[in-house]
Amino acid sequence: MNAAYKKPFIKIISFFGKKIEKKRFSGTPIYIGGCGRSGTTLLLSIISSHPDIFACPNELGMFNNTYEKDGKIYPARKDRLHRTLLFNKIKKSATRYCEKSPSNIHHINDIDSYHDGDFKFIHIVRDGRDVILSKHPTSPDTYWVNPDRWINDVSAGLKEIDNPKVHTMRYEDLTGNYEETISKICKFLDIELTDEILNWHKHTEVRKNRAYFGEVKPVFKSSVEKWKKPEFKERVEELTGRPEAVKLLKYFKYEI
Repeated sequence: MNAAYKKPFIKIISFFGKKIEKKRFSGTPIYIGGCGRSGTTLLLSIISSHPDIFACPNELGMFNNTYEKDGKIYPARKDRLHRTLLFNKIKKSATRYCEKSPSNIHHINDIDSYHDGDFKFIHIVRDGRDVILSKHPTSPDTYWVNPDRWINDVSAGLKEIDNPKVHTMRYEDLTGNYEETISKICKFLDIELTDEILNWHKHTEVRKNRAYFGEVKPVFKSSVEKWKKPEFKERVEELTGRPEAVKLLKYFKYEI
């Protein structure tokens, strides 16, 4: 769309989107972040099943570009949220929205500033050796995440480990001990542990995403410790040869 026409269109979107946001979402917003291929989309799908929460089906990256006004940070592309609210069905029971972008992990302070401290953030971590083995959906011969990205993203989240607004969790706990892990998440988010979220696969509202390579699938442990297969030895050593990566793996209690 021509820039001359795009700007007024964005203003219209924002005008009506703001009305929906103000009318429908009285509760604390929720953000998910973490290194790509660490389960951010899975977690969004699970949370979307809860009656109280509307999950934005696509990554918005609202805080990738920001500006400052009167000492406060604002997302430059808040219109992406407003467009999402306008063009997606919102269940009547939802009072909070949840937005997932892996890059959010680098913008926790900006999110804090924009919401005046009234937000919840979930940082999901996955064993980096499995993360770097994931292939890109549009380029099957290419790995999606390189070792540097895993180290940088996890390190960014680790800086907020003591932040009461941030809940840090492991992907392997979600897949290996679902009920206990989701109970902790619900407690952190101040939401009830409902039948819908316990049986999320039947109730999720985020069923399609390129991260799934198609339709949403149930949680399986088979995606854990793929790195142990001999054919991946050389690739895995690209990560474990980095002292900072080994330190992070040990911190999150992954087998070395």
